[in-house]
Amino acid sequence: MYQLNLYTIKQIKESENIYIKKNSLNKLFDNATTKITNFIKKNYKKKKKILFICGPGNNGMDGKLAYKKLSEKFNVSIFSIDRNHKINFNKLKNLIKNTEIIFDCIFGTGLNKKIVGNNKKIIELINKSNKQIVAIDIPSGLSGDSGERMGTCIIADTTLAMGFLKPGYFLQPAKEFTGKLELLNLGLPVPKFKPNIKIVNKKNINNIPCHKSNINKYDKGHVLVIGGEMAGASRLVAYSARKTGCGLSTISVEEKNLKYYTQAEPGTIIKIFNNSDLLKKDVLVIGPGLGKSFKTKKLLEIIESFHGPKILDADAISIFVNKKKEFSKFLLKQKNIILTPHIGEFKRVFKYSKKLSKINNCLRASKQINNCVLLKGNDTVIAFPDENIWINNLANQNLATAGSGDVLCGIIAGLLAQKMTIEDAMPTSLFIQSKISKDKKNVVVEDFISEIPIAINSLKNNN
Repeated sequence: MYQLNLYTIKQIKESENIYIKKNSLNKLFDNATTKITNFIKKNYKKKKKILFICGPGNNGMDGKLAYKKLSEKFNVSIFSIDRNHKINFNKLKNLIKNTEIIFDCIFGTGLNKKIVGNNKKIIELINKSNKQIVAIDIPSGLSGDSGERMGTCIIADTTLAMGFLKPGYFLQPAKEFTGKLELLNLGLPVPKFKPNIKIVNKKNINNIPCHKSNINKYDKGHVLVIGGEMAGASRLVAYSARKTGCGLSTISVEEKNLKYYTQAEPGTIIKIFNNSDLLKKDVLVIGPGLGKSFKTKKLLEIIESFHGPKILDADAISIFVNKKKEFSKFLLKQKNIILTPHIGEFKRVFKYSKKLSKINNCLRASKQINNCVLLKGNDTVIAFPDENIWINNLANQNLATAGSGDVLCGIIAGLLAQKMTIEDAMPTSLFIQSKISKDKKNVVVEDFISEIPIAINSLKNNN
């Protein structure tokens, strides 16, 4: 469908400025409107009634120029919204009534304030029209960087992304309003500076673990899960890790909690915790099912004593709600840490600003602890402190079920145990989880776990 890299509005502006200096602004407009008109010629018959609703800025200019190019051979009409001029709503209503396709060219990615007054009324009229709606660059009212809805927004059936894909398309709530994305290549130079934002896609999944026939279980890695009073979560992690391909998984628990693990899967090792458990293991997972009564001091000692990759989730994050600074300072000194909070857990230990995008909130947290942060949700974001960022746009709604986060921890751990790097394992784990969520028959995490090997084999075999 499209490129795998996403670019912020600032990056795109830089790219456009380079293009304009080398060519001209008129050349850029001409290039953009040619791409728009070619899309229309390819997808719509000449008899189709098309209405361009154009704002006063560059987005509106794209619409006006496209209308001009099509006016001789296509059934097109136009409604212009000029600054400080009264809106003729009767004219607009009649135009909308007598058209089939509306092209939204009201506001582009430069919008920086909430939509109110007449502009809000216009957008509401368009959304209620029951006509096919095509947005130029981005549905008016959405932020290209954050996906925020600026008071109200166009609900598009199709969005023509001009030049580059923006992060906002793939973040909530914007992803619900963009419809089908079509990328129109404008020949702009590729932005060079960071952040480096990518979407999770099969094409950029690398280094899937493959093993020779003469290996043993220890060669495939050993995952250690520190269990707690809620055995289900720990068991899901350990089982998912083995389903992902690691050779062994051990759940180590305090003696008082051992009674909760009598029904654990036969292939999972269950034992009473001892400091020696932290030796000769490849990956540590702590947090799922741990319980909020677990001592923070003990948790920090466990993390510090373990020298491989460490995944912190759920209660291993939440119990530091009253020790945020201590937690951050500690993590800053550690290596190979992965935090996997949902938004509630994230807010317990990090600042979350509504003025920042989900990407920037996640990136700020990652830099704060100098480690990887995966902020879960339907639009999961992974941030590394070097400003390499991933957005997952593949997740299905049936992942909204108890234990899906535990399964994700297990998949990450299983990949890391097989010597994948953190940089490769993080997007790969999201792809695997998303793939198994696509099957409508998979509605609970037990269903998901059974299909992990199938998803991994599809990556190996390029299916």
